[in-house]
Amino acid sequence: MRTLIMLVWTVSCVGVGIAAATVDVGGRTPWEHARKAWHSEGEKRVGEAKEHASEFVDDVKKKVTTTVKDAQERPLDRHSASERDALDKLIANRQRDPK
Repeated sequence: MRTLIMLVWTVSCVGVGIAAATVDVGGRTPWEHARKAWHSEGEKRVGEAKEHASEFVDDVKKKVTTTVKDAQERPLDRHSASERDALDKLIANRQRDPK
């Protein structure tokens, strides 16, 4: 069954490709229309896409480097002495009473 479905999709795609290359629409084939549109607008859009992609890469690099730098630094200990004592008692209780 999967082979039959793949064969149907393949034949459909080949048929669409042949139609795009041979059928005249407005004096040209759809392929020629697409090539004309690409040459007039496509190159400009590719340049814009490259610019946006490079900006995105720069932003990601900046975030990754700051994250790695922050991870290498030790966090500041902001616990008071009473909180440390309470934590030590809890840890001592857990070590004596394993459950």
